[in-house]
Amino acid sequence: MYGPDDNIDFSSIPWQLLIRARYAYEVDAVIASIVARQVTAFAPTNVAHAVTAAARESVSGANREHATPEAKVTALSAVADYDDNWCGTPYPHHPHFAELGDPLSEVVIAQSLELVQRAGSEELQKTLGSALADHAAALV
Repeated sequence: MYGPDDNIDFSSIPWQLLIRARYAYEVDAVIASIVARQVTAFAPTNVAHAVTAAARESVSGANREHATPEAKVTALSAVADYDDNWCGTPYPHHPHFAELGDPLSEVVIAQSLELVQRAGSEELQKTLGSALADHAAALV
């Protein structure tokens, strides 16, 4: 975990949204948004469409259970680790990769799958997690 002496830029982490989340679907929506943005920046167009559709579907069920403080802390920790492990790096997207995908898409999809497994609800893991797993297996 991070300490007060660490000089870390948390500006790309939507921690305000995670802290204010009251319901599980709100935590899932933040996680799904983070994953969709990163995957669409690196993956081929067909993978980006499939992952984005799964992200949208996963939060449409709207799990109205209250998010526990433990779930929010787990999500914050997982998103901070995700941001620290390649996925928070601002990287210019090149349009000529749209059909082929960037070689980093394999790393981003693997890290995204780990984030969903660590911090996502059962519904998010079932929909978005399975879409990421399918595409991770196809990339290998």
